[in-house]
Amino acid sequence: MRVSVIGDGAWGTASAMLLHDKGFDVRVWGAFPEYTREIVRSRQNYKYLPGIPLPETLVFTNDLAETLRGSRLIVMAVPSHVMREVAQRVAAALPEPTPFVSLAKGLEGGTLKRMSQVLREETQLPQIAALSGPSHAEEVARRLPTAVVAASEHMNLATFVQDVFSGPTFRVYSNTDITGVELCATLKNVIAICAGAVDGCGFGDNAKSALLTRGLVEIVRFGTALGGKVETFFGLAGVGDLITTCFSRHSRNRAFGERVAQGMTISDALAASTGVVEGYRNAKIIRELARRLGVDMPITETLYQVLYEGKNIRDAVTQLMTRERKSEQPTGHPVRRWLRLMLLRLRVSLMMHAS
Repeated sequence: MRVSVIGDGAWGTASAMLLHDKGFDVRVWGAFPEYTREIVRSRQNYKYLPGIPLPETLVFTNDLAETLRGSRLIVMAVPSHVMREVAQRVAAALPEPTPFVSLAKGLEGGTLKRMSQVLREETQLPQIAALSGPSHAEEVARRLPTAVVAASEHMNLATFVQDVFSGPTFRVYSNTDITGVELCATLKNVIAICAGAVDGCGFGDNAKSALLTRGLVEIVRFGTALGGKVETFFGLAGVGDLITTCFSRHSRNRAFGERVAQGMTISDALAASTGVVEGYRNAKIIRELARRLGVDMPITETLYQVLYEGKNIRDAVTQLMTRERKSEQPTGHPVRRWLRLMLLRLRVSLMMHAS
C-alpha cells in the first residue's frame, strides 16, 4: 500500500519512517527542491532530525503527481498557516478521491477554521482525519514508545488510520471527536509558550503546575464552546500533549517562551527555532476568537499582550496573580451552565456559517 506524506519537516519525516518500518510504500513530498536533494544525498534530515539516518528505500521527491499516484492515504504534515495553499496544490494533482489525515496543530488565521475544515473545503472530500497526541518527532523517529489518537467524524476512517499507524512502538487510539482533538492540538501550544516563560523567569515548579492546571481550564472552556467533548481534553490529545509540550526539551513552543522570558526579542526567538512555533500565531487567532465569543481566557489574553503588545513578562505574571479572586468550583445551576454552553455553541455555529 502506498502512503503519501506531504511535508518533509520533523513530523512528516518521522511519520514517514514509522510507516516505512511497517512495510508501506512511502513517498515524502518536499516543497524546496534544493533541500530535498540534500536529504536524498545525505540520507538525513539534518535541519529537523539531525543525527537520525533515513532508510535508503524511503523516497523523498518534489514531484507531487508522482507522490500521490496510487496512494491509499495522504498524510498532511505541513504547518497550519500554509495548509490551505498546499491542500489546493494536492487537490489539483490528486488523481482520485483519497482519505486525508492531518498532523498539523493550529487554526487558520482569518477564517479561524480547523485544519480538517480547511482540507474538506479544498478537496471537497468528506474522509478527513487528524492524528494528535504527545508525539515529539525526535522520539518517534528513534522508535521510542509513543501513544496518540486518530480522530474522524467517521469511525471507519479513524480505525483505518489507527490500523495504518499502529505498531510496536506507536500505539494509536480512535476517537470521533475530531473537533476536540484538533482544538487540543492548537491550544496546548499557547500554554506551552507560557510554560517556557515560567522556566525562563525561574519561577519554579509551583508556578508551572498552577499554569498547566489553569491552562487546562482555559482549554476545556474554549474547546467545549466550539463543540469538543470534555472527555477528549482529558485524553492523549489534551492533557497528554499538554504535559509533553510544556515540559519537553524538544518542544519548540516551550523553548520559544523561555527565550523570550530571558530577554530575546520575539523575532530573534522565532528565528532561533528549527521549526514553526505554532503557538505564536495561534495565540493571536485564539485570543481573537475568544473575545468575539466572550470566552474568558486570561492566560491566553496575557500571553497575547506579551507577544503582540510588548508587555513585560513579570508585569504580566503580576497581572494574572492579582486578578479578581474566584472560586475553583463551577458557579451557577448546572442547567443554566448547560444552557449558556448551548447558546455559545449556537453563536459559534452562526459565526462560522457567516464566514
